Amino acid sequence: MKKIISLVFLVFLSVVLTSCNTIQNSDTKPADNGLKEKPIEYEIEKIVLSKGYQSLEPNIEILEKNEDVKILVSLGLVESSGIKIDRITENNEEVNIYTNRLLEDDKTQLAIPQAIINLKISDKDNLDDIKFNIINQNYDPIELKFGKSQILNKIYSQFKISPNTTPIVDLVRTKESFIWNIDFSNISETDDWKSPLINLNVKADANTGEVVLSDKEVISEYIDNGLILDYIPGKYLLYKQEEIDGEESTNILWLYNLQNKKKEKLYETNDLIYSATFSPDNKNIAFIENDESISNIFLINTDEKTTNKITPVDYNHTWNMKWKDENNLYFINNDSENKSTLLKYSTTEKKSEEVFSVGKVISDFDFKNDLIVFTEYDEKKLNQNIYITRDGSNLVTIDEGYKISFLNDSTIIYLKNLQNENTNILSLYSLEDNSKITETGVDVKDYIKLDPNNLLIIAKNSSNKDYTIMKYNTENKFSKPIGEITGEVLFYDEALNKCYISLSPPIENEKRHIIYSIDLNKLNINKK
Repeated sequence: MKKIISLVFLVFLSVVLTSCNTIQNSDTKPADNGLKEKPIEYEIEKIVLSKGYQSLEPNIEILEKNEDVKILVSLGLVESSGIKIDRITENNEEVNIYTNRLLEDDKTQLAIPQAIINLKISDKDNLDDIKFNIINQNYDPIELKFGKSQILNKIYSQFKISPNTTPIVDLVRTKESFIWNIDFSNISETDDWKSPLINLNVKADANTGEVVLSDKEVISEYIDNGLILDYIPGKYLLYKQEEIDGEESTNILWLYNLQNKKKEKLYETNDLIYSATFSPDNKNIAFIENDESISNIFLINTDEKTTNKITPVDYNHTWNMKWKDENNLYFINNDSENKSTLLKYSTTEKKSEEVFSVGKVISDFDFKNDLIVFTEYDEKKLNQNIYITRDGSNLVTIDEGYKISFLNDSTIIYLKNLQNENTNILSLYSLEDNSKITETGVDVKDYIKLDPNNLLIIAKNSSNKDYTIMKYNTENKFSKPIGEITGEVLFYDEALNKCYISLSPPIENEKRHIIYSIDLNKLNINKK
């Protein structure tokens, strides 16, 4: 928890450094103009040893100009265990901040000491004319020829990589020089979009810019280009490809055998394949095809290799579908702007029948035994009304949220957006006592049900460029991070600790998706 708090504060400092105007500063002695230095009252709000390394130069920033003047003092790169502000004085239009570094053998480290200080400056009207000086009394800031940004740009060019995740950067002192130690995770090489994802460690001299050591580890296997639609653990991937020829577009549905690593074309159309799903016994694949004006459900028999449209006449606006069991497929038809119909298709009887109609537009649904839970579509809100019903007539409102499903016989799980905080929380609703529980404090992008008590959570990181995968137990509230990825939608193989994911390569104007198998045992979660 302390590490997380420190990281959040350092991110805050980085934002401040890039958003404020730079104030003149100096590490030399104050000007001798015959005037006596007068002490300034001040209060130290916080001192940290920053390892963000965004700027290695001594610097002072004005943060606020209220009753007090709040400043951020960065002392540059210093080897220390902390800093001490001895005194702050003013002399004409100069403010002098006298600093000392602290040296404790077991705590000394390379960092950028930073202090937030509130100053009691009487004349705030002429604040823009004041020159701030940092007076280093027992140290000199360390000067490096290659800072963090410079060395990263050099590595990007030399290794032909374009990371879309934030690397882990550290600075180490050796007998001869200073070494940048940089860890990249989940990256691909820009000159070959078929190359597997890699972890890359680079050590570079901070004074010459030369790479002294590099180590590359392959963490994935390239499967094909395409977008994954469904997955049978250890057996099959179901995915689609889009081929564009001029103004014409073709969608192709493929089946990939994970055991023999061969693929089979199942279906091809000039319309959009919206979604696809395996039946529980893997013998049928249902998919929705949309041509912008109407949508229909088709069923592929994987044994007989046949494809048939199963949408009833006059039901051409299907939106969502789910298998209840191996023989029954439920799907929603949006009849109008204020009515939806739930239908059921039987693979044994080869016919559809209406289950119920409701005077609301259903966006998502799930079922358990004779209960159905659904959300009411609202184009203006992410959080939607959640209802439970048995027959479509007696609706019970339980909350607002989205991405709903039954976790087990007595619990409904869903996401809820906190608009003021711009985060999503995981929530549970108990059917036994009609209670709501907020499960996690992380920003949840998605979840995967593993069993009636365990989930795989995909949590958005603070950088918003990558995601942490964590296992979460809803009974004991225990979570365990298992890896970090760059995509938000994945398919998980718990037995092999692998995930299958479709990613867009970091290449300009590249629109294709690449399907990878990622070994989660090789991700850099422990380093972070």
